[in-house]
Amino acid sequence: MHADQLNSRQLILTYKSMFHKILFALIIPVALSGCASGYSQFYKPANGITPEFIAQMRASPPPSTPLVERIPPIDGAAATDAYSKRGYTLIGSAEFTSSRADSENSAIEQGKAVGADLVVILNPQYAGSESSVVPITTPTTTTTYSTGSATAYGKGGSVTAYGSGTSTTYGTSTNYIPITIHKTNYGAGYFIKQKTIIGAQFRDLDDSERKKLQTNKGVVIRLVVDESPAFKADLLPGDILNSIDGIPILNSNQFSRLISERKGNEITIQLLRDGKNINAPVKLNP
Repeated sequence: MHADQLNSRQLILTYKSMFHKILFALIIPVALSGCASGYSQFYKPANGITPEFIAQMRASPPPSTPLVERIPPIDGAAATDAYSKRGYTLIGSAEFTSSRADSENSAIEQGKAVGADLVVILNPQYAGSESSVVPITTPTTTTTYSTGSATAYGKGGSVTAYGSGTSTTYGTSTNYIPITIHKTNYGAGYFIKQKTIIGAQFRDLDDSERKKLQTNKGVVIRLVVDESPAFKADLLPGDILNSIDGIPILNSNQFSRLISERKGNEITIQLLRDGKNINAPVKLNP
């Protein structure tokens, strides 16, 4: 074997080695990014929720493994209200679209990481597919072999010389491999069981209610938590609260302050329901 043939083979092996290294370098980051769970990568705390808030507001320490429920994709506000009625507060959520399967265990592990009492997993939904091509470029070589002879004439006669050689050309070849990527929508909500003083959500009066009642004062109950003091006192969504222990309720901020100042005590709330004034005794949680 000629030395230039040996060098040619060594160069081809070098190209292949370089190609494999490049391909390996491209694949590894993709694989590593694929190892990260979408539930952790795309987790977002709910508005205003901090670890300090969670520690202050939760009813009890987090369980070693959160409760898990599965539901079909529904309106986010409706789902949040449904769980709020059960005493849960949303602390964060994760929504993402992925071309690889993401397990429920990943959602549960994220729940453990954020201290959730309950993880609500949305049933995965097919989100369509995309077709594409992946270019793969490989090195190529073309080798040309040649032979020849030459005759020289002199006083002593003629002499013929024979020889051969090779010529190698190096290049690349690109092939396009078709691929189809199937995508799926994933989502999960993370909740804590919140301690409550009265167990109701409320809002300020809107303009139409102020006009009808001819007052700017009062708050409206929008949701009552099951088995809470408000629930046991038969407070209902839509009730308009006017006063606590004879003190007029001005707005939702003042109402929250009055409730906090009286936690653990029994209070009397004067409310308006269907045009009737009602005095409702309520024993607040401490």
